[in-house]
Amino acid sequence: MKIYVDTNVFIDFVKEDSSNIKSVLTYEFFRKGWNCEFELIVSDWTRTEITRHVNEQELRLLLGQFKSRNKLHFITHTKEETDRAKGNSEHWQDELHLMLAKKSGADMIVTRDRDFISYAGQTFDIRVPENIFGHRS
Repeated sequence: MKIYVDTNVFIDFVKEDSSNIKSVLTYEFFRKGWNCEFELIVSDWTRTEITRHVNEQELRLLLGQFKSRNKLHFITHTKEETDRAKGNSEHWQDELHLMLAKKSGADMIVTRDRDFISYAGQTFDIRVPENIFGHRS
């Protein structure tokens, strides 16, 4: 299974707040990936968004766990795709994530953004991290 991961999931992970249930559940999600239960897809757009919130070294360590197991896929976008996303929706960032997930051949998108799930959940399998092996969000 290939999973495209939205920016907010990475941000939850690096918070490392053991008192925050979302952080714990997000850690469990990534742990399943490190155990080769899924392949991770990261886009250049996600990486751009992440670097506004996350230390580059932390991100490299996280992604390295997938890369060392050949479970990391990286996808890039074009200016034309950005323009098309902006033309398709006022929520163009979500639209761009959706376009990139489809382009990459992802089986699902994992996010914490309930608005994104509402926006695109009818056309693509989008879940919160704790529900990837269970029911849809």
